[in-house]
Amino acid sequence: MLCCPVCKSREIFPVAGGYMGQVYLCKNCKYRGSFVLEIDDDEVKSDEPGEPVK
Repeated sequence: MLCCPVCKSREIFPVAGGYMGQVYLCKNCKYRGSFVLEIDDDEVKSDEPGEPVK
C-alpha cells in the first residue's frame, strides 16, 4: 500500500512515469514527488486515510 510521506494519506496516485521514474500526487495535501511510503496493510493504525501509521 502506498502512502503520502507528508500527510500519510492513502489517497496517492501515479501521475507520470517513464524515463525519469514514477511521479505521484496526493489528493489530500497536494504533495507531488517520486518519494512515497510503501507499507503493509497490517502496519496501518487506522482505516481512515490521513491517519498516522505505527
